[in-house]
This record gives sequence, structure tokens and C-alpha cells, in this order.
Amino acid sequence: MKNILLLLSLASFLYADGLSVVGSLRERVESWSGFNKKAYGDSSIDANGKKVGDSNDAILLQRIMLGGEYKTSNIDYSLIMYDAREWGSSLADSDFIKNKNTPYSYAMNPYHEHFELYDASLTFKSLGIQNLSFKVGRQDIAYGDKRIIGPGSWGNTIGWLWDAGRFSYKFDENFIDAWYGRTRTKDPNKFSMIEKHLYEGAIVYSHFQTILQGVVEPFYVYKHSLIPKISSEQKSYEYLNYAGARLYENDYKNFTYDVTYVNESGKEGSQKINDFAYIVKGGYQFKTAVLKPKIVLGRVYAGKDFTTPFGSTDGSHYGRMDLINWANMQDNQIALYLYPTSKINTKFTYHDFSLADASGKWAYYGYVNKSGYLDKKLGDEIDAEFFYKPVKNIKVSFIYAYFKAGAFVKNSVADNNAQHLFLQFEYKL
Repeated sequence: MKNILLLLSLASFLYADGLSVVGSLRERVESWSGFNKKAYGDSSIDANGKKVGDSNDAILLQRIMLGGEYKTSNIDYSLIMYDAREWGSSLADSDFIKNKNTPYSYAMNPYHEHFELYDASLTFKSLGIQNLSFKVGRQDIAYGDKRIIGPGSWGNTIGWLWDAGRFSYKFDENFIDAWYGRTRTKDPNKFSMIEKHLYEGAIVYSHFQTILQGVVEPFYVYKHSLIPKISSEQKSYEYLNYAGARLYENDYKNFTYDVTYVNESGKEGSQKINDFAYIVKGGYQFKTAVLKPKIVLGRVYAGKDFTTPFGSTDGSHYGRMDLINWANMQDNQIALYLYPTSKINTKFTYHDFSLADASGKWAYYGYVNKSGYLDKKLGDEIDAEFFYKPVKNIKVSFIYAYFKAGAFVKNSVADNNAQHLFLQFEYKL
């Protein structure tokens, strides 16, 4: 099945009439110091007290996409494959197996996914109601800033990809989308379309231009885990509901603002969940000044029991170190954007990270305060990002991130700072 789909994807090059070829190549080198994806600290001791991998890795990541999109007046066809590989990590594929040694084991590998489907869908554009369409099949679904619904594409294997059916109704600059689908697991040795699905979701996401300035995006998300979490031989499933809205404006007389509030309710196993999260950001750009600087201040918060719906957790949202999830956290941040030329843009960010509740976990790794400590301060992070586009379809990225450990990390995890370096080349057809 994988080989057939790959051949069909490659054949798109041979059939160019009415067909758009879609493809990209991404090569990235990463240098890690003082941590890895499974453990923080020079000794690489995870939250279970076990050594996992090394804390100083040099990794080469590669991701290739190739396929085609064929459009007609009534139906759009899409078939795009992707392949993600990694060389040099001290972590093994087995380190990313969940629920090991149980009938419910599955993989969520952030580095490897071989000859996998990125998009295999049909979009029906004529359903008898004007402006109403229906898309079915494997698809990448993202809205807004991707915090609520978004794939998470900075990681080598793409985060949330859906096998779903989605209705979309568009009018003027507005839309209402409603859909049901299931998310895949990420096993490099298994084809996800016929393998286990991790979550099912039912979502309504909308977008409305306001009468005044700005956009409002109300949403509702239902999230149910199809594979249980196994702890002490106990199984627990998630049944969660999220409701909220995002309100933003990208440029009103040089001012910007971005506000999101989301309430979470439901249960995980026998534990009832009722928590919330929010983002508040505001900024101003000096468009007539040298380098056109833009300054943005923000606060990001998520309660102790809050978990991200189906949104991106990597890259620009919570620091380039990728140490923080939108769960039991607070982040006071300031960002400076500079635009030296039309082909170069830069961003410098400071993050002040803390736990929202000292009795809870550092969500990304699962560490908790040791007995006798009630520290909240995770640490301070500084990110420097440089992006260069010499031509339209090539982008070069250089990112450096430094994390200074706070009291929680020093007293309960490991007494060292950490840094992360990225150099990335991307080419798109």
C-alpha cells in the first residue's frame, strides 16, 4: 500500500495537465546542550529516574514532501506523501513507545516517519448549497495562530494530521467549519492510515470580521482518547470539551493585539477536569524607523489541569527550546522584530517561564517538585531567530536559544542551563 501511494505521488511529475505539483525539501542541523527530548539535565535523568539518551547531541533531520493537487470545477483531488528521517540522536525509536509491554502500546516518534501520507483527500465543492464544501480523507487542518487547532510542523514528523470529514461554509471574509476526525500515531515502521488512531475529535471553528476593527474566532472542541494511558496497570481515557474564542488584529494604525481564552471541562479517568488558559498579547510597529522595529508584550497562561486541544506546541509559541507545553505554565514575554531588508527578518524574544501551580508537573517532561520544595520558577529563555529568503522558494533559518534554569529546575531536576542551535535549509516547489 505504501509503495503504491508513493508511486502515485511520484507519477504526478509525469501528468502536469491541470495538476499542481507539490513538494519540498527540508534539511536541518540541530545542536543540543544540557537536555534532550526525553530528559532535562547533563545526566539525562528523566522524570522516572532513568537515564535516557545523552544531553549533548548533534542531529541531522531531513523531511521530504512530494505529491500533486488536481482541481476541477466540482472536485479537488490531493495526494501528497512525506518522509522524515534523523541521524545522530542518542535516543532510540524505542524511547518513543508509549504504554510499553501492554496491548495498548503505540509510537509517537518525533524524528522518523517513513513514506507516510500527508494529504490524501477529496474536496467536493458543489453540495447544492452555495459556498458549502466538504473535504474527506487524510488532511492537515489548521486555524488562526494554530494554538487551538494546528499540526505543529516545526518537528520533523508533523504533529496533528487527521483522517477526517470536514464541512466548510464561507461567506464574504467569514467561515464556519465543522468536522469529525481521528488523529494518527507516529510509528516509522507502520502505515498510519491502517494503524491505531490516538484521538477522535469533533470541532466547530469559525472566523468573523467584526463591525469594528479586528477578527473574532469562536470555537468548540471535543477530544476523546482512543488509546488509554496506562499507569500502575490502571487505564484512563480522556473525555474533554473546550470552548472559547480568539480576538485579534494584525495591524490597526500600527498596533496589534491577540487575545485567546479557552475553558476546558470533562474528565481523565476518574479525575474531573475544569480549568482554563489564555493568551494576551499587544504590540506596536514603528514602520517609518530604521529596520521597522515591532515590539510585542505578552502573557501566556494555562492552569494545572489544562491540556492543549489539538494545537501546535512547538516552534514559536512557547520558546524555541521546546521545553514548555501549554499546560501548568505561565509565560511573561517580550519580542522584538526587525526587518533589515525585504528578504531578511529577525526576531529576539525573552520568556519568563514558571509553573502555574507548584504542586503540579512540568508538563513537557513530567518532573515535579521534590519533597520540601514548592518552587514555581522554571527558568528564563532567550531566543534569537534569523530568516533569509534569497528567492521565493528558498528559506534559510538560523535559530539560537538559551535557557537559564530557575529554582524549580535547579532544586528538583538538574542544576544546569541549556542551549539549542538550529540551522535549516528549506526548498519548496
